[in-house]
Amino acid sequence: MNIAPSRQSLKKAKAVEKAKPAARRRDPLNPTVFHEPWWLEAATAGRYEEVTVSSGGRTVGRLPYLPRTSFGIQACVMPELSPFLGPAVDEGNGGTVSRNLRRGEITRDLIEKLPPCSLHHQRLHRDTPDALPFMQHGFTAEAVFTYEVAPDSEEALWLKMRARTHDLVRSAQEQTRLVDLEPEAFRSLYRSHAQKRGKPDYLDQANASPVFEAALSRGRGRLLGARDASGNDLAAIFYVWDDDVTYYVLTTRAPDMQNGVVSRLIWEAMRESAAHGRVFDFAGTGSYGSVLFYAAFGGEVRPRFLVQRTTPFYGAIRSTLARSHEIVTNLKVRRSLGQD
Repeated sequence: MNIAPSRQSLKKAKAVEKAKPAARRRDPLNPTVFHEPWWLEAATAGRYEEVTVSSGGRTVGRLPYLPRTSFGIQACVMPELSPFLGPAVDEGNGGTVSRNLRRGEITRDLIEKLPPCSLHHQRLHRDTPDALPFMQHGFTAEAVFTYEVAPDSEEALWLKMRARTHDLVRSAQEQTRLVDLEPEAFRSLYRSHAQKRGKPDYLDQANASPVFEAALSRGRGRLLGARDASGNDLAAIFYVWDDDVTYYVLTTRAPDMQNGVVSRLIWEAMRESAAHGRVFDFAGTGSYGSVLFYAAFGGEVRPRFLVQRTTPFYGAIRSTLARSHEIVTNLKVRRSLGQD
């Protein structure tokens, strides 16, 4: 079992900068694990499409998306379980100015090849420095955020975390052991926790099982659980990786379970990621509570771009649905207060 460093050893520990590994030539057309064809195939049941740009007989840009149709409205969106996507661009060699111009040109060409959907929606990956080509083509762009933990020694990672998180991890280590789960076991646990919370099972619509199986079979993901002394699985997480980044994709825990067990699972994923020289990416932030929770692991906030383009017709429908939802919610509140 991996035990957190003791308090005594940490008092003496000094964060020693690790020797940087030799730079690896990353495939610019697969900047994240979510761009890789096997992932897209599994996450969409083979329904994804992509636009490409070629130069000199070779592909220099690609932009995958998932076409969806609902009530006759066509949307081009991201697959489920894929927190980031966006254009993959081979900007070639040369100086900064020429590469920037080339990247912008290829991205604009990709956007112009997109089909005429009522909704285009993408959350751009970490290697996308700006959203200017999208804005030039009528997209709105907004900043969204994630936390990243850079690889470092185990002692240095531990020292960056909050003392309260140290205590939670240590307590969970005393009460649970780590187990690798099979896809169906994770699905069953997630479904059970969703039912106890009275919420739908998100994994039913996410094509989750093929994604789990594809990632595990390629050694590119892990379903990690925490099991108590009675053999009960209390919580589990799903994380995946490419050569440079580990992404924290999913978590599930019992409704009456505090965050300590999940903290232990995340600590293990961070340790593993750092040992392989990879950044650990929390893959976005949600509620204020999740921001506080993630910040306690010592990461740094990093911006991403969310780009979206809608037709006037789609915008009108969305506004009508939002207004209808507001009316229904107000009626429910009034009834609960006995005002109707």
